[in-house]
Amino acid sequence: MFARKASSKNGKSIPQDWLLSLTILLNETYQNECEKQERTFDVYGQIYQDELLLAVSWLSEKDEYIAPITCFLSCEPDQMNDDKKVKSTQQNFIDVVGIFFDQIFATDSWYEFEPTWQEVNYKQENYFFKLSRENIKLTLEANKLLGEDFGEEDEVQDDEQNEETEH
Repeated sequence: MFARKASSKNGKSIPQDWLLSLTILLNETYQNECEKQERTFDVYGQIYQDELLLAVSWLSEKDEYIAPITCFLSCEPDQMNDDKKVKSTQQNFIDVVGIFFDQIFATDSWYEFEPTWQEVNYKQENYFFKLSRENIKLTLEANKLLGEDFGEEDEVQDDEQNEETEH
C-alpha cells in the first residue's frame, strides 16, 4: 500500500488522462536529463476518502531492476473537498514534484533518501511527501500476483499492537 494513512483503503485511480498529461509534461520538461540518464517518468495516483496520493517515479528505460527515484505526495481531505481545491492541489503537486526533481538533478549525491513521510509547506498549504527507491510498477505487479487481500492480515495485527501499546 502506498498511502500515507492506514485508513486509506479501496481508493480509486486518478483519471488516466491527467496522469498521462503529467507524465508527458515531466518527460518533456526534463528531456535532457532523461536522455542523459536513459530514464523516463511514470506517474501513479489514487484518490482515497482520507487523502489524495500521487507517486512519480523516474525509471530506467534499460533495466526495470535499476532502482528508480520515486516521489510520493499526499494531502488531507479538506484540500480536495471542492473542484477549486482539487485543481489547486493538482497544480501544487505538479509544482512540488518539479521542485523535488530540480533539487535531485542539481546534485550528484541523490542516492540517499529518508523514506518516511514528512511535511512540506507550499503556497500556504501543507502537504506530505516521501522520497524512495521503490519501483511502483514492480510493486503493482507483485500486488496483482499476490491478490488484493495480501498484507491486510499484517495491517490488522499492526493496528491491534498499536491499540495494545496505547492502553
